[in-house]
Amino acid sequence: MNPIRVATLAILLLLGCGCADRIDFANLGDQPADRERRILVTFIDRGIQRDLPGNSQDRYRTRGTYGNSSWSERIALKLAERHQLRFVAQWPVTELGVSCVVYEIPNALPLPQVIGELQNDDDVGTVQPMQSFQVLADHPAGNPTHGDPYLPLQTAYNALNIGEWHKRATGQGIRIALIDTGVDLEHPDLKGQIDYSENLAPEPGDHNLADMHGTAVAGVLSARPDNGIGIAGIAPAADVLALRACWPEQPNALAARCNSFTLALALNQAIRMNARIINLSLSGPEDPLLKMLIEKALTKDIIVIAAVPGNPLACGFPANIPGVIAVNQLDLNLKADGNQIAAPGRDILTTLPHESYDFMTGSSFATPHVAGLTALLLQLHPDWRAAKIKQQLLHPENLLSALNAD
Repeated sequence: MNPIRVATLAILLLLGCGCADRIDFANLGDQPADRERRILVTFIDRGIQRDLPGNSQDRYRTRGTYGNSSWSERIALKLAERHQLRFVAQWPVTELGVSCVVYEIPNALPLPQVIGELQNDDDVGTVQPMQSFQVLADHPAGNPTHGDPYLPLQTAYNALNIGEWHKRATGQGIRIALIDTGVDLEHPDLKGQIDYSENLAPEPGDHNLADMHGTAVAGVLSARPDNGIGIAGIAPAADVLALRACWPEQPNALAARCNSFTLALALNQAIRMNARIINLSLSGPEDPLLKMLIEKALTKDIIVIAAVPGNPLACGFPANIPGVIAVNQLDLNLKADGNQIAAPGRDILTTLPHESYDFMTGSSFATPHVAGLTALLLQLHPDWRAAKIKQQLLHPENLLSALNAD
């Protein structure tokens, strides 16, 4: 190897130091020019350790102590040098046995040419563009309520007879991975209701303001009942894993964005932590890496519930993956909508950051209704699988018998 190449590799290694055990999430955020030229590359890493030693959450390591193998780090940096790419981040996707690397293609290089060269590289498994995903929520009604408990205003909760369900099931023992923006852990209706939280997305300037959408979804799912304030969640005793993979498009905005990489990190973590249910109140373009992870979850009998976009021309990924329970929105109650579940998603009163409440609309908020009902059914019938759950939800007239069955 000539001296210039040796020096270049040495610089890359120096720049890579510290990237193995942490990710510069600022480089994964809302920068359109960069986002359009970022790609994901995976390659098999047989050195990935799947059973990692303990921490307080089921013996899984948190983000900061993940490690790429030394071999995979060398491969990632060699690929960067070989194809003149800028290394951004690397992460072991343990559930697929691959290392996932984010690169940025310099403006001087044509995207199709670089992607084609990577696809023909023997060290590379898959190559794809960095996709962008959106949460599926409309703007709040702008009429927040304050003061007394708001249960009478929870029309969907009451139409679904959740109070009757709670006489027999509250989701206890069922682990739900909420992949979204973050959750305001200090909200009085959510304090103590989130069992685990992890940030896998670019750091916001103000976490509470950035966590509007996730806080609203969490309220529908798990707001504490019978505490003399606010609202009640569908499955308030479920173990909720709040995995922050999305960030707001603008400060203090309900609309939020995620990308292929941050969603892959969150899905991998949800599978590793043995979630029984994964809630995805988001949608975007077809994505090979995310599809592999969701299919991996389905093979482990994890029930994946995803929102259907209101725009009929939208792709509908990941709700369109076979085996995923797809959820659309309606006003009240449940009904079958073809092979989809239509659930309450209009004018849903729920939690917002800074001790607030408001009415929300969108399939984002229909999805946690279905995730919550699924948790109640799993508590009563722990042997049921996704197909059985979906069959019950597609025939809501049978749900009462499922509630009362021994």
